[in-house]
Amino acid sequence: MWCVYFLACVLLPICIPAPEAAVVLWGTRQIGSLGAFFLGVIGSVLGLMIMYSLSSLIAHRILKGKKERRQLAWLKRLTGRRRVWILGVLLIVPLVSDEALCAGSAFLKIPLPQFLKIGIIAKIISIGMIAFSGFFGGLCGLRRWQMIAVELLCMFLASGALRRFCKKGEAIS
Repeated sequence: MWCVYFLACVLLPICIPAPEAAVVLWGTRQIGSLGAFFLGVIGSVLGLMIMYSLSSLIAHRILKGKKERRQLAWLKRLTGRRRVWILGVLLIVPLVSDEALCAGSAFLKIPLPQFLKIGIIAKIISIGMIAFSGFFGGLCGLRRWQMIAVELLCMFLASGALRRFCKKGEAIS
C-alpha cells in the first residue's frame, strides 16, 4: 500500500486532480502518520521537481511571442520581490494547484534549487499538518476549530521562516 501512496504523491503535482489533503489523509489511514509524512514529502518534492522540469522545457517555446513576453513581464511586476514568499505560501495553502505553481515558477525563471528549497519546506509543513493533525489534536485535547487555528499559526510562522530562508538579496530574474 505504501507504494501506491508514494506513486500518488509523486503524480499529484503532475497530473492527479485530487486535493493533497485527501491523498495524505488516505495515506495516513493506510500506512500511519509517520510513513504518510515521510513518503508524502519525498513523493511530492519529486513530483514538483519533475513538473518544474517539464514546464521549463516547454516555457522557452511558449515565451517566443511578443505578447507572451509582455504578459510574463506583467506577472513579474505583479509578484515583485515577494514572488518566492508568495510561492511558498501557495504551496502550503491549497488555493492554486501545484501544477500551476510549477509552471508559473518555470515561467518566472525561479531557479530549480531555489524552487526545491521552497518546495521542501512547504511540503514538510503542509503534509505534516495534515498527517499529524489528528494525532496532535487528540494528544492536546483540542477541538477541530482549535486545531485549525493552531495550523494557521504554523502557516504564519512558516511564511516568516520562508522569508528568512530565501534571503531578500537573492536574484530571481
